[in-house]
Amino acid sequence: MTPSVHPGPADRRHAPLPAAAVDGALRPPRRHAASMRMGSGQARAQPVRATGKPPGTSKSRVLCVDDEPSILRSLTWLLQKQFDVDTASSGAEAMALVQAASYDVVISDQRMPGMMGSELLREVRRVSPRSMRILLTGYSDLQALLRSVNEGEVFRFVNKPWKFPELLQVVEEAARIAREAPALIALADPSDATVDLKGERILVVDDQPEMARLVREAVGAAVGLVRATTLAAAEAAFDNPGIGIIVSNMRVGGVDASRLLKQLKARHPAVVAVVYTDATDAIDVIGLINQAQILRFLPKPVKPTTLKLALAAAAAKRQQWRDNPALLQRHAVQQPGQAPREAFAGDTRPAALQPPRPATLAGLGRRLANGWLRLFGRG
Repeated sequence: MTPSVHPGPADRRHAPLPAAAVDGALRPPRRHAASMRMGSGQARAQPVRATGKPPGTSKSRVLCVDDEPSILRSLTWLLQKQFDVDTASSGAEAMALVQAASYDVVISDQRMPGMMGSELLREVRRVSPRSMRILLTGYSDLQALLRSVNEGEVFRFVNKPWKFPELLQVVEEAARIAREAPALIALADPSDATVDLKGERILVVDDQPEMARLVREAVGAAVGLVRATTLAAAEAAFDNPGIGIIVSNMRVGGVDASRLLKQLKARHPAVVAVVYTDATDAIDVIGLINQAQILRFLPKPVKPTTLKLALAAAAAKRQQWRDNPALLQRHAVQQPGQAPREAFAGDTRPAALQPPRPATLAGLGRRLANGWLRLFGRG
């Protein structure tokens, strides 16, 4: 799926975008958005290196990765005024550039031949930890979303078709953070052998006792454990300081816990969240990633070994932030939508006052919404 606005094919090098799409802010480029090579009757975008920073300027460097030349041209048109933009048409080409230069931001499409975007950003995180990572994706790529969270720690997900002002704002924020937040020398995968959970307090949010039991078995008796069986109790648990890790079910007492997690992260940035769920709604996952910076998503039923690794990763992240608080900027959250506090207050009422929405009605509403999207060519 392509963005809602992009250059047409009439002029492959300098096709102008409609002025309304970018509020008249963009002008024709001075160099090609992407070089083209003809072969077998098809044009393919080649990796493009920026010509270098102009004297006296210090633009952030952005790498855009997509196998569609039109997308690369659109991204270059949008970003080149504020950033030095390089492009690559595959994961392999992108990795060659990342290994040769330092990028503040790497933007990748998810669906590409050879190496998927989630795989690419995982490798970018390993090779260039300071680079902020943004994934362009469709709502249908749920498994890719989960992999990107658990392996690549993506900064933001941007839904396709994306809107120019929103994407530009995300890239600006990512570039600023990359410049201001310190770079990590290495990001080793944590394990229960290398990470000490002692001193942490863990909040388990679930109306069923099974997860609290699994967490206790995973961390031992030396780690503080608080259990909340309602969202109101989870919010009240933060009246006493010290909680650093949240382990939460996606639904608690029949109520969606998303708003709780978003608001707690906004108010307590140093808290790390692990969420377990059997949900398959990519929209919910994207919202939690962008607005709550969930560290790990665990599918149900949760395996003890998987839980233990997730808790170790959470403790490792907390240790990084304690050692260098400036790193918290790299996990800044996108602000929730309209009237979040009022909506959140409604969610934290006792579950008895808010009977669960029947699954059949929820499924019907989702099917109707998807039908309208398909009708208008957005699905």
